[in-house]
Amino acid sequence: MDSPEPTAWKDSLSTLQSLIATGDTSKGGHVKIEKCCALILDGGASTNNIGEEDIPAEVRSTISTIYLRALIHLGRYTEVVDYLQKQQQSGGVNVQEEAYALYRLRRYEACRSLCASSLELNEGSTTNNNINRGLMHVYAQTLYRLGETQSADEVYFQLLSSELTDADEREDALANALANRTANYTSGSLLKFGGNTATELWLEMDEAIVEMLSSYGQSDPSNNSDGDKDLLQNYDLAYNLATYLLVSSDARSHSYVRQAKQLLGHAEKSALTILESSQEENVEGETNEEERKAKQNKQQQLAEQEAAPIRANLALANLLLGGEENETAALRAYLTCITKAVKPKNSTGMHANLLAMASNNLALLRDGKESVFDVLKRIPATSALSVSEDLVAKGSKGGNNSGGGGGGAAVVPLVGATPQQVRTALFNRALLLAKMGNVSGCSEALAVLRASLEVAYHGDEVSAAGSNGGGGGAEGSPKSKGKGKKKKNTTTDSGGDVRGVVKKDIPTAKPSSEGEAVAWNARANLIESELRRITDAGDGSKPEVIISQAISDIDTAAKRADDDASSVLDYVKSQLFLHGAVVSNKQSKPQPFIDVLGSLPSSVQSCPGTVVTLASLYGALDKDDTSRSVELLSSLGEDVAARLALTEFHMERGQYEDVIEVLESIVEKDADSTTQVEMMTATALLVKALSYTDSERAGDYAERLEIGEDIATLDGEELESMEIPRFAKKASENGGGGGGISSKVRKIIASTGGKRGSNLGERKKKNHDAILRKRAKQRDEYLATLESKGQYDPNKSQTKPDPERWIPKSQRSYNRRGRRGRHKAGAQGGGAGAGMEKDAAKLDVAARVAAAKSSVEESGKPSTANIQVSGSGAVRKGKGGKRR
Repeated sequence: MDSPEPTAWKDSLSTLQSLIATGDTSKGGHVKIEKCCALILDGGASTNNIGEEDIPAEVRSTISTIYLRALIHLGRYTEVVDYLQKQQQSGGVNVQEEAYALYRLRRYEACRSLCASSLELNEGSTTNNNINRGLMHVYAQTLYRLGETQSADEVYFQLLSSELTDADEREDALANALANRTANYTSGSLLKFGGNTATELWLEMDEAIVEMLSSYGQSDPSNNSDGDKDLLQNYDLAYNLATYLLVSSDARSHSYVRQAKQLLGHAEKSALTILESSQEENVEGETNEEERKAKQNKQQQLAEQEAAPIRANLALANLLLGGEENETAALRAYLTCITKAVKPKNSTGMHANLLAMASNNLALLRDGKESVFDVLKRIPATSALSVSEDLVAKGSKGGNNSGGGGGGAAVVPLVGATPQQVRTALFNRALLLAKMGNVSGCSEALAVLRASLEVAYHGDEVSAAGSNGGGGGAEGSPKSKGKGKKKKNTTTDSGGDVRGVVKKDIPTAKPSSEGEAVAWNARANLIESELRRITDAGDGSKPEVIISQAISDIDTAAKRADDDASSVLDYVKSQLFLHGAVVSNKQSKPQPFIDVLGSLPSSVQSCPGTVVTLASLYGALDKDDTSRSVELLSSLGEDVAARLALTEFHMERGQYEDVIEVLESIVEKDADSTTQVEMMTATALLVKALSYTDSERAGDYAERLEIGEDIATLDGEELESMEIPRFAKKASENGGGGGGISSKVRKIIASTGGKRGSNLGERKKKNHDAILRKRAKQRDEYLATLESKGQYDPNKSQTKPDPERWIPKSQRSYNRRGRRGRHKAGAQGGGAGAGMEKDAAKLDVAARVAAAKSSVEESGKPSTANIQVSGSGAVRKGKGGKRR
């Protein structure tokens, strides 16, 4: 075989350029590019006639980059790492490809080291460099998987502080930064900031976030009619932003929760619309009906998969907003989510993590409405798998039942969960077991909770063991979930000691700071004290001692904690104080609660919820003197929300003049700086207050309320004089303007029959002639239908129905064999009627007396019916000759 010409690699290079120019991004296209690159690189290194020096270094470097990226597109990440190590190019020019391959192989520790060293070497260059920017994306995601969310937040801050010219890249970075914040959030983290500190809230102050909240967060998605103009092209960003607002709702007002609900509504609408349009594009031109249906089903599954987490968070928003209607909607959504997820062949592809969170929130919703045992079954059982492994268990069974002690099996195991989700599930399980008085189960759950606070990552060996052979695991976004093998967990001993548990079997739930870990330990101590109090166990410390020790640990940690952790410590310390007040003050007297609220940390005392509660307690303590309550409520500020809280306080006590004074200033002077919801609320309260003092002015303000046309045109006099409409039908146009009334009013009027004194719900009896006319009309329509089908001919004489069709054939008069020996007359056969008539005649006393009288009259002799028959005195023998 002739040796290749010295210019053979140039011909292969031309072929490679042609393959790239086609723009084929399919798997087959990447396979061709990979083979062509391998041919060039291997040929240039092994052919005698073509030495390695014949291929310029720049060309070889470019071809190597194309080759590695083709392998990445094909999911062959192990080959990427092996090639770079074989060429001794690890950490070199292709560091970005190597880091991404390590990330996809779940070798996060190795990826972190590589990214940190490379970024440190390139510290002098700016983040506008494409290589550095791409490496920072991988570095931030790796830190997220390792549970080092605080460090990841700093990387995202540096990345987003630079000028990112690509809008899509910036939106994706914002979405991932929000997911990172949500993953390891601890209640109370935002307590001291109040929206004014740029150090912590830099993300919420981003222009894109502010614009999204002011536009999509303030509008109702169901009322938008601009079509594609209102669609969110990057609905993942809106979803992550809404999720972060809901998770951190402990430090926010309900207005943020409402904004999150509006964002989720827009995200759901945009996701379904965009996927529906792409479905039409995919099936367009497809002639094979089976292929067309298969593509449609696949697209519908994708749409359901995208919409499922959005709907679950919409349910969480309804749950946080409260109210019977919102709770019912949340309950329906969670039940639907769980029902779809537990099917053997889940067509929606719903993640196990989503199912676990829906089950946990459903348990929260049903707490107090179901038994503790049933609620406990809804709490997901934690396992060693966390967001770092990013695995999904197969099926709905299994997982480590951290509760132990007969606590009950969970619906699904909690796998692929974030640290925040793991801590929440463990805490809820321990709390429910404490309520049940299950000492061993609660102790085990608390032991696992405390141990998980010290574990952030199990190591590359454990993480990589869960990945598949090709390394195709989790996607780059924290929202997506990969698949992997489920691991078996070692249970703890009965004493709640975790020394017998292997470290890799402990759930990873380490908080982002040491102060937050102390706060979670204090919460665990709170449950332990409650368990001691309920069970009255003699062993161990007393409940009061446990709480005192937890408060002492918080005070010690607060001295060396930063601002973020100190706010969390203040929040948990307040929880401990309030728990002690509730336990000791069983009669719910106001003064003990006032004393406790006054001793809370200043960051908690300044919260609007604390101020309003304290004002209410002062009002309950002395109903005649409300000066202290008014002073507290006035300290909330001059914003609309604070003044509305003050008016509600006055309204409860009948102080209508004070209510009118505050509300008129809002409605008349602050209309420009007030949202539509706040303005409607203020106007409605003003109308209510004026109705007690000045009905005329109340009517004037009532006209400003945006009421539906049906209700606005309803007048009392017209309602009395109008023609009574039929049920659920509009009144006639000549009925005195009754055509515009609402269906609810029509139903009420129709149910009473339009008569005074009628009971609600009683219907007027229908006319008999009207019923017959309706039946005749229906009969004619039915016969016309039969005639059109050829099943009925009106010209032919129709035979009359058999008069004996109601009795069995064997008893009919024309069936001689069946009626032989029966001697029953009549078309209906007499039946049992003849015997019944004879029995009835025997029981008819009046007939017998009349018959006896008539027989006496006919014979003329007196009746002997009343004459007693005298006995003969002889002994009568009965049967067998015995004396009777």
